[in-house]
Order: sequence, then C-alpha cells, then structure tokens
Amino acid sequence: MKEGRAICGSVNTVTRIGDTVRRPVGHWTALVHELLRYLERAGFEHAPRVHGIDAENREILSYIQGTTAKRPWPAVLSGDQGVAVLARFLKNYHLAVQGFIPSDGANWRDPNKAWRPGMIVKHGDLGPWNTVWQGTELAGVIDWDFAEPGEGLEDAAQMAWYSIPLRSRSQCRRCGFETIPDLRTRLRLFCEAYGTTPDALIASLLEVQENEMERIRRYGEQSIPPWDSFHDRGDVAEIKKEQAWLIKNQRLLI
Repeated sequence: MKEGRAICGSVNTVTRIGDTVRRPVGHWTALVHELLRYLERAGFEHAPRVHGIDAENREILSYIQGTTAKRPWPAVLSGDQGVAVLARFLKNYHLAVQGFIPSDGANWRDPNKAWRPGMIVKHGDLGPWNTVWQGTELAGVIDWDFAEPGEGLEDAAQMAWYSIPLRSRSQCRRCGFETIPDLRTRLRLFCEAYGTTPDALIASLLEVQENEMERIRRYGEQSIPPWDSFHDRGDVAEIKKEQAWLIKNQRLLI
C-alpha cells in the first residue's frame, strides 16, 4: 500500500498513513483490540499492533510491510514450502491464544457467537488474501475483524481450503498454477506441520462449509452486513459447489 492510498476490499476500506493503517470500527472492534493486545503481550509477532482510534473514528493498526498474496499467488505460496509456513503460523497462533479469555459481554462480529471455556478465538477469515509475505517469510496475517470463538481445527480447515487449495482445477488455475499441483502432497505437508491428519481436517472443512452456508443464508435474509452482500453475490451456491467437489475427491486427497 502506498502512503495515503485507500484500498477498498470486499468488506472494508483501508487507508495507509505512515507506518499505520486506518480502518472503520464496528461493535466488534474493542474485542479484536483486546485480542491483538493479548497477542502482543504474549510475544506473538505475526499480527498487527493496536495504536488506538483516530479523530475520524478509525482504528489505528501497525502497517505490516510486504506483499499480500493476491491472485496469482507469490512463488512461495504456489510452492510446497508456503503451505507448511502457514500451518506452522496457525499452530503457533493457536498455542499463543490458548490463554486468552474474552471480557464478559464481548461483542463478536457474528452476534450469535459466544465464548465458553475450552474454546479458542479463531482468526475467522483465513486465506492467502490476508497473508503478507517478505520473500519466503510470512511477515504477518491481517484483517482480524471476523475473529470468533471456535475450535483450532476449524481455522486450519479454512486455511487449507483456500491455501492448498482444496478446490477445483479451475480455481487452482486462477491462483496462478500452470499445472494442477499435487493437492494430496500439499495437504499432507500442511497437516504434518499443523499437527493433524488429512481425514480429520477434511471432516472439519465439510462442517465449516456447511456452517458458513447456513450463516450466509440466515444473515442474508435478515440483511445483516457483510453476510447480506455475500448472499447477494451468490456465495452459498459457490460454497455448495466447492463442497461437492471436496466430497467427490476426498478419497483421492487422503
């Protein structure tokens, strides 16, 4: 991001000012800041630092220098090394966040979410688009607005879905692969680095997909942003198609 430039994503408009980025706040912002400050105290290096709220009521976060993995992907991510890096990041994050207990009455972006003992706080929006790279090194992961209570394996399943990717041939080509990668090998490397098995991860991913379709339907019908926009652009049908691909190919992947 260039100095002073505003970038519009599918959910937020983000502006860089110096070594910070400014983003709109919401009812969930205080909780996300609580999480990010906890991670800073824990010495976790791959999340933005919080610098408060500016005069325009925007949150101020540290700018993470590097290249965001937009399509086509950077070389590190299209190579097998990248998926292992992402899995190790997630393992380290889940270890760091285990001791985080949200404040009573915490407001998550999803109004129906509630934390209970034994859960962790997931990132909730894991894919290459929120990873920042410096060459072959992962500089950080951004956009924590969808953080919510859940299970660590759900985070891993979401990251694997979009980053291996556990998707069709056409989706692989859109990521920049000239030939279809060995998805089975990439899945195995990811699972070994995170500490799970391919069959457990795929079972979790099928559940993640089902839950996300249900949430988009429910909040889309209630006109609750940003899920209403996801609903209008056809995300339910797209996820259903990807779930069908995964069911058809899961035996080949594990």
